[in-house]
Amino acid sequence: MKDPKRIFPPLLLLFASIQCLFLGTIIFERANHLEVGLFVLVFLLVLGSHFQTYSSQRFTVEFDRWRVAVWVFFGSFATFGLRNLGCDTVIATAAVGLFGGLLELGFKSNAYFRQVPSAIYCGAFISMTNLSNDAGFILLSSVFTCLIFFVSKSILHGVGGRLGTMAFIGVVMAYVVQYCVALL
Repeated sequence: MKDPKRIFPPLLLLFASIQCLFLGTIIFERANHLEVGLFVLVFLLVLGSHFQTYSSQRFTVEFDRWRVAVWVFFGSFATFGLRNLGCDTVIATAAVGLFGGLLELGFKSNAYFRQVPSAIYCGAFISMTNLSNDAGFILLSSVFTCLIFFVSKSILHGVGGRLGTMAFIGVVMAYVVQYCVALL
């Protein structure tokens, strides 16, 4: 496995770049100025340099958690359902996370169910977005987050806050798709 000290700086740059893109789109919606286009161009250059630097390193991706990753959908839609029933966002997320923990506790001897709570909780973070988002948006965000969760075993190992970061990236990707479709 790669030395975490060599993997961390490029990952930090990637996460910061994605957050800058998200902030850039918010500014663009509010201001609609040329400066935002320059901001996005700088973001794309930073992101491109990140991938060029990162792709020169030898790296392997492990894909063995697809059965666990599908629980992201359960976590996101369970939280979405609780929020639509009137629960507070934090209470709904905590309840879904508690369910995931109890699921692990109930099936201690099964190695599969020991991995499920993290996927459920990651999905719960997806539904902490704006309540005006519909089920289609939650589904699209869940698909992106599920894919990220699927490939994150070897990439984000040891990174703190990775569940929220994966959910954040999935939601941002869904917003970008939604924005591009609205432009058509």
